[in-house]
Amino acid sequence: MNPNQVIKAIKSYSTFLITSHISLEGDALGSELALASLLRKLGKTAYIVNSGKTPSNYSFLPGVKKISRRFSNRAHQAVFIIDCSDRGRAGRIAGLIDARKPVINIDHHIGNKNFGKINWVDPAASSTGEMIYRLFRFTRTKLDKKDALNIYTAILTDTGSFRHPNTTSNTLYICSRLLKFGINPAEIYARIYENNSVRDAIYVAKIISRLSFAADNRIAWIKIKRPEFEEVKGKPELLDKILDFAKSIKIVKVVLIFCQVDKRFIKLNLRSKSPIDVQKIASSFGGGGHRLASGCTIKGSLKEAEQMVLRQVKRALKTRYKIPACHSKYKAGEASD
Repeated sequence: MNPNQVIKAIKSYSTFLITSHISLEGDALGSELALASLLRKLGKTAYIVNSGKTPSNYSFLPGVKKISRRFSNRAHQAVFIIDCSDRGRAGRIAGLIDARKPVINIDHHIGNKNFGKINWVDPAASSTGEMIYRLFRFTRTKLDKKDALNIYTAILTDTGSFRHPNTTSNTLYICSRLLKFGINPAEIYARIYENNSVRDAIYVAKIISRLSFAADNRIAWIKIKRPEFEEVKGKPELLDKILDFAKSIKIVKVVLIFCQVDKRFIKLNLRSKSPIDVQKIASSFGGGGHRLASGCTIKGSLKEAEQMVLRQVKRALKTRYKIPACHSKYKAGEASD
């Protein structure tokens, strides 16, 4: 669907709730803040309520301090759920929304469930932030420096600092337009990615030292038990650093991080190098995302989750690379490159 129905809904209602997925990151937050600004510039009332806490490395975003975690059905006529492949990704907020109130779904993930009354889903977009930029253009709403900063952050983070295949010429064109507002790319990058403490560095080194390998070293994975996960829960960027390091190993094709949320549930992050589609694997466990970066939550123990996911990843690798169906496993320091 094109954004015309979204624009029509904006004209039809005066008050809006905006929310996004749990485990907030730059695209979710930057897109929420830019959308709220657009609505207010159009004379609407908009407020943001999220299920999850805002990570500290995004505290510099304009308007972020006004984001709430308190929900009320009385204060809005319609709801934007953005950057979510399915409604459940919005966490507890999804279950609190009055079923009589229209949901507007704006997203760029493959496999979006089209869960809204209005669905604007564009998998060709690099990010939801890119779609919000287009919404400014479609509604002829002027951006300001704060909007530019929020949208640039959204695009920067979801393209992996313009490294991922979802970075297109249009993505870079949009960012070139945003830079004209005087935002500082080096400062934004440093705020998000270069604010780690010595303790953070020690944590990352400890986790990376436990890397395991399988399928002729084409799979790299790490298990993080609950006490260790609690240390990093408020800093998802540390998990990203671990994923990026493992993915940088030349022979590795798929990277997995299993995080024990509690005794019953495991949070799984998946990263891939083309052509392995980890979105299909994540969706089989009720999750989703992109072909090369996805996530899901699995009910079970660390061992059970590890066995189920590795089985699927090995099957995908065997199909693509004709790898023997072996279960050899190496610890860090043992595997060849």
